[in-house]
Amino acid sequence: MDTLSCCVVGYGGIADFHVEALKQMDGIKLHTVMGRRSEPAEAFRVKHGFEKATTNYDAVMADKTIDAVIIGSPSEVHYEQTIKALEAGKHVLVEIPLALSHKGARDLAGMATKSTAKLMVAHTRRFDPAGIFLKDFVTSGKPGRILQHQHYSFWLRHHNVGWTGYQRSWTDDVVFHHGCHLVDFSRWIVGAPIRRVSGELSPLHSEIGTSLDVSLLMRYQNEAIATISLSYNASQSAKGNIFICENGTINHTGKSIVFNGETIFETDDSAESAILTQNREFIDAIREDRAPSCNANEALASLTPLQQVYEQMITLEKEAKYKRQWHV
Repeated sequence: MDTLSCCVVGYGGIADFHVEALKQMDGIKLHTVMGRRSEPAEAFRVKHGFEKATTNYDAVMADKTIDAVIIGSPSEVHYEQTIKALEAGKHVLVEIPLALSHKGARDLAGMATKSTAKLMVAHTRRFDPAGIFLKDFVTSGKPGRILQHQHYSFWLRHHNVGWTGYQRSWTDDVVFHHGCHLVDFSRWIVGAPIRRVSGELSPLHSEIGTSLDVSLLMRYQNEAIATISLSYNASQSAKGNIFICENGTINHTGKSIVFNGETIFETDDSAESAILTQNREFIDAIREDRAPSCNANEALASLTPLQQVYEQMITLEKEAKYKRQWHV
């Protein structure tokens, strides 16, 4: 197909990044923006030059002129919207998490394998320039086998407000949303299946209704150990990766990578370049009729250890302290 007609679902901060990426590709038509409220959806349409704005997702699914859907809506509706899009035969790029449970993600992964439509999950860190360099460096064998990976991400979120400062109508989750980012990046770099996992969650926060701290200890089949730690309680934000390897230590923070004290990679590129690379992979997979590089099975493998730790907490302690509002 020469021109791909796209719908973007959602008009929040991440939707702007997706649209700006689409604008840099040839043969893309900005057909429809769909959102919960009509006024911001229309404002987004005007801002970016979409043909239509709507609050009716079923109408988008019934429109046979729409080829692909990019889902940047609240996490709690990803499952339902992705199912409907696949049923309608539309290609889907969905922000993480693919679903808010292992069962939901497993259902979608199974459905995607039977569909001619492509399903890609936005594990954007795989497409970041520093992340790509790090993956290539580890694969080259120069640092030797990874023995241990420390991955952390801390910031303050005691109110249900997103990174753009917008008051959300939905509840974000440090476990199944941001936890998926860190677990997936660790899995991708280490390059081996996870053998077992244990972890801890903090009890539900009284205002936000979700855990604000999570820590996972994972053992890979190649014997590497990974510690994943996230918090919404940090007054001073911090994030980074440390890989202890046979031949030295890799320190990856922000846009730079240091190996044994020497900077081996640094970039000025921001998140926009990662989303452009990611979205180009999605569009190329459609046009080349192949599976995208980050499909639903990959997303399922990254969500699984988080689900296991969540269920451990439900089993070990009182359900009311940890049980989420959602079902899928």
